[in-house]
Amino acid sequence: MRRVIGWCGVGCLTIAIAVGCGDPDQQLRSEGARAAREAASAAGTAELAGQSFLDHKLWSQPATQLVSEAEKALGQVSSTFDQQQPTTRASRETYDQVSKTLDDAAGNVTDLRIALTNGDEGGVAELVKELAGTTEGLRRLGETAK
Repeated sequence: MRRVIGWCGVGCLTIAIAVGCGDPDQQLRSEGARAAREAASAAGTAELAGQSFLDHKLWSQPATQLVSEAEKALGQVSSTFDQQQPTTRASRETYDQVSKTLDDAAGNVTDLRIALTNGDEGGVAELVKELAGTTEGLRRLGETAK
């Protein structure tokens, strides 16, 4: 009985190792999708904070704080993804697409924080619209490797 359990353990370990050593393009797509999902969450938080400010449901200071936290989260996601090493042309294209999308989201959130700090309601309104599109793009990108 112990031999059967031992061989089952070896078989499971072998399968786990084989699955973990997958295609490098697929691994980068998976990492890109994970980063996009995390970034979509942060960008969505910033968008919601900006919209709540515009709807007079949130004052400038708490809205700015929420956006600042989203900005930090996006920075961490970008930093983690930037450590990836694309090894093929396809993985380089994926890397470039995800990096650009993350950078665009981070830029929009930073601009939103600045607009909130300056009390620029028109700028906040414009950036909330941009963030809606950016967040949706991140969500779609996050679905690519599911």
